[in-house]
Amino acid sequence: SSGINAEYGGEIFGVKTLVVNNMEIVNNKDFKALSMTSEKWISLEEVRYERSVEYFKAMKKEGYAIVGVEQTSNSTSLEAFEFPKKSVLVLGREKDGIPVEFLHHLDICVEIPQLGLIRSLNVHVSASIMIWEYSKQHLFPSTTDLKDGS
Repeated sequence: SSGINAEYGGEIFGVKTLVVNNMEIVNNKDFKALSMTSEKWISLEEVRYERSVEYFKAMKKEGYAIVGVEQTSNSTSLEAFEFPKKSVLVLGREKDGIPVEFLHHLDICVEIPQLGLIRSLNVHVSASIMIWEYSKQHLFPSTTDLKDGS
């Protein structure tokens, strides 16, 4: 499996661990409908909100970069970002984003370029885009490699 931990599914893209605030989520009918049983094929880990900073510190000690998906004045645009092989992807809450008290524990904030006035994506959409970008960078051969026959 890949080196990315994510707070949203991605079994088909090699997500190693899905970290949730409460394991009871797996019994939620909406979660079951969206996950399409992927929770059976990837590791699930519960990290309560109040233990999140402790979790970030532990993952950093294991060599992971803590990557937040958030629009801040210092965010790096996704198209210019290179995922570290070992990454923890931190997603915020719908509408509220990543809690302010977590921001200074992140190694980097990455934002997804957008057009239009709304400038907001649902969390599951942001997660999907970020996981796909990680996958393109680390798991799938580039189109250049395919053209060259390598």
